[in-house]
Amino acid sequence: MADAKLWILVGNSSRARLFETNAKADTDWRLVEEFHHDESRAKSEELRDQPDNPNAGTLHGPPGENEPQGRRELEHERFARELSSRLDRGHDQHAFDKLVIAAPPEFLGRLRKALSTRVRQRVLLDLGSDYSAVPARELPERVPLL
Repeated sequence: MADAKLWILVGNSSRARLFETNAKADTDWRLVEEFHHDESRAKSEELRDQPDNPNAGTLHGPPGENEPQGRRELEHERFARELSSRLDRGHDQHAFDKLVIAAPPEFLGRLRKALSTRVRQRVLLDLGSDYSAVPARELPERVPLL
């Protein structure tokens, strides 16, 4: 892994940053892309005011999409799929060899579930920590790259 291209995804359910480095220069991170999913940050009353979704859940399943909590969970899943899709494109373009992910445990679980098998095989490390508000210059000392 001496010259491996490494991507580091740091985020939570509403924002994320994607960095790249090589394994040798693990303190020299370059920002590849930033992601924002404002719907994940919406307040309950804003979610309640959105139009009804005809595909809402049932009484016996998880919170329906028409309920604020159900909508919030749906938005978190959408953002996880959006990030997963970006990682798929990066994989297909040979933009990275290995991947490190840092996200809060709940969102990390959603993200793991959304990852394709080919990207999952590239995951070197995943951390259940929210570093989304940490300044970029401090991330290399907080996120271990092994």
